[in-house]
Amino acid sequence: MTRRRAMIVVVVMLALAPTFALAEPPEQLYMLNCWGCHRPHGEGIPGTAPPLRDAADFLRVKGGREYLISVPGVSQSALNNADTAAVMNWILKSFSTDRLPADFKPYTADEIAQARTHHLMDIKKARAELVGEMVEQKIRPPEK
Repeated sequence: MTRRRAMIVVVVMLALAPTFALAEPPEQLYMLNCWGCHRPHGEGIPGTAPPLRDAADFLRVKGGREYLISVPGVSQSALNNADTAAVMNWILKSFSTDRLPADFKPYTADEIAQARTHHLMDIKKARAELVGEMVEQKIRPPEK
């Protein structure tokens, strides 16, 4: 390899190094992007941000999977699609692993990209309908 070619390779590698070094684990992305509203253990803030504990229950009702990634905090997140999918999968596995359906398929970057093309118009109504379905199917007890 010529000296010039070796220098080009080194420059390219150095230019790409920060890209690889910036990759953060999903739990850190959660801390930096979600923790403020949903709190450290997914407990949420009443009246502001719903709890993420037992979020896997939404995967058990029709439309629930789509709902989880269509809420503004997810669909309008500054994270890229792959990081958003990683954080969503981490949330489900960390805060409701015992409630994940046996056939759970992790979210993908493509699925997040698709969800970002439409927005929920009435988030509270959509959530209430899904929770009502969970109560009806005895997935969750009625909320107090």
